[in-house]
Amino acid sequence: MNRRDIILALLSLSAVPLAARGQRVFRVGVLIHGTERTQGARLEALRAGLRELGYVEGRNLALSVRWNEAGLEQLPDLAAGLLRDKPDVFVGFPALSAAAAQKHSQTVPIVIAAGAGAVKIGLAKSLARPGGNVTGLESQSEELVQKQIELLKTIAPGISRLGVLNTAKYLLNDEALLAAAQAAKALKLALVDVKVGALGELSRLASICGKGGCNALLVMPGADLQNWRAQIIDQAARLRLPAIYPNPEFVQDGGLISYSSNFEAMFRSAATYVDKILKGAKPADLPMERPTRFELVVNLKTARALGMKLPQIVLGRADRVIE
Repeated sequence: MNRRDIILALLSLSAVPLAARGQRVFRVGVLIHGTERTQGARLEALRAGLRELGYVEGRNLALSVRWNEAGLEQLPDLAAGLLRDKPDVFVGFPALSAAAAQKHSQTVPIVIAAGAGAVKIGLAKSLARPGGNVTGLESQSEELVQKQIELLKTIAPGISRLGVLNTAKYLLNDEALLAAAQAAKALKLALVDVKVGALGELSRLASICGKGGCNALLVMPGADLQNWRAQIIDQAARLRLPAIYPNPEFVQDGGLISYSSNFEAMFRSAATYVDKILKGAKPADLPMERPTRFELVVNLKTARALGMKLPQIVLGRADRVIE
């Protein structure tokens, strides 16, 4: 073989994907409760984290993604479909997605990209030593609820009766409500419980909080409430309630203000768990982490529609201001 033939052979080899040349291709299944439109940036953060660690789709990584745009009851079927592909690691958001996967497999490693309640529902024995096939990122819901109420009182100091929109389906509903009660007591606020179990019950918000029943609104975390985002924002606008939300997507869609964990940072951190597991670590031995980065997002257009002028101390701290 002459020099020209050798060069051509090397060039043709470089064009062949590594997978075709025998390199191990790791399979990662991802189940996200929500739509690609609202949660797409989080998935991209996971992808970016994996790329930084040397995993490239089409070369040494095959990523299978399922979005759940329906009710929570669909999660087990979607998880089963992903598990049929025999992934090396399963990534779920929120914790209920991980729980759906664990119903079908106690051996496939499962990483919670972001979520709360892993210990409460038995996915992990403790945050320090999960002890099973599930590990990942654990949200700080109770602490966030307290901070959200403080922020709401800062931007609307005259409020006295706070509606708390929640659903019994949320894993940490009782704990979050207790945290809300403690924060409200410290700020001399009366709490008004607005519990809904289905989208059709959302009209209870108007019947309970209308005509002075509430003069502000706290929307608790929960997959169902996230899905009903547009209707909740509309109700809050109709009732002219300053409202604080548990996810920035609410504010992007017209809500007033949110304070939450930085979900994109959590998904990027989930990539490190995937990497460690693919290199031989066991989920049982990987401590679950709590987020260290939080995000404050405000919508000035909504504030103006409510006749509110947000304090400079809040605007100065905001990570994003939507005009």
